[in-house]
Amino acid sequence: MENFKPNTLSYKKIFWGIILIGIGILIMLKNLNLVWFTWQSLWALWPVLLILWGISVLPIKDYIKLIISFVAVIAGIIVISTQPEINVFGFQWHRNNRDWQIQYDKNSSADNKETFNEPFDKTIKEGTLFLDAAAGQFIIGDSTNDLYNFEKSNGNIHYQTSVEKDSTSAVIRLKLKDGQINTGQGGEAHIKLNTTPIWNINFSVGAADMQMDLSKYKVKSVKVEGGASSIYLKVGDLKEDQNIKISAGASSIHLLIPKSRACEVKTNTVLSSRELPGFNRTERHLYRTNNFNTAKIKTYIDVDAAVSSLNVELY
Repeated sequence: MENFKPNTLSYKKIFWGIILIGIGILIMLKNLNLVWFTWQSLWALWPVLLILWGISVLPIKDYIKLIISFVAVIAGIIVISTQPEINVFGFQWHRNNRDWQIQYDKNSSADNKETFNEPFDKTIKEGTLFLDAAAGQFIIGDSTNDLYNFEKSNGNIHYQTSVEKDSTSAVIRLKLKDGQINTGQGGEAHIKLNTTPIWNINFSVGAADMQMDLSKYKVKSVKVEGGASSIYLKVGDLKEDQNIKISAGASSIHLLIPKSRACEVKTNTVLSSRELPGFNRTERHLYRTNNFNTAKIKTYIDVDAAVSSLNVELY
């Protein structure tokens, strides 16, 4: 009779599992308003990752590594929580009676506003918007008589823009200003688009709150690449196929699609909850509305996320 050898714990698997669980707990507590933090502030804890990484390569048993890791994390939290002031990338964190406030240094431009726009050319039939951004809140919804309008308030992140045109199309690129480090407070940005062209929207963001009501625009495609993000996206009806692609880390994703459109949802998620009312599961990770096979015009949704909450609603 062969000896039974129980499976031993893998420190590496447990390590990454704890990281994912920790991110999920943080997002949940923040959404419940039980804690407050910004993702940039977590950079203050980056030495803990080096400590845990060092522990992972020690030539000792996994259960001892787990004990040491637990002690290191607790010690780090105690040290940080007992410090009255911490400096992180040029701004101060003050702890007073459990209330944390951000006080920017004199060189910070927390209230600096930036506005960009481009006059609309009636020959433009299709527009493409590329936004390469850092953290912050991004709101799309209102329309403009210009081709686009971008207005950022607060924060210490700065942007630059360029527009390329040909006879019938325009490509708008909004990105961090050259030399701008992708850290700090992103502030709040409002983006307005002209309702005449057919639009392709491409967002690449870090930790962001994205509120995109695109129902009044003719949107052909939406592509969002985000980190730890909150994504709200509403699209309207369009007389052609529509593609929505979302790749994110730990995120809350809420999509609204018109009932008049046939829709397909593909998901590739690790730890997630899904709410897909009005959809039928046709195979693993694939969901479709009842009218999908017979409809000529369709919306295709592809979601690739880690720890996430996904809700696709028909309105």
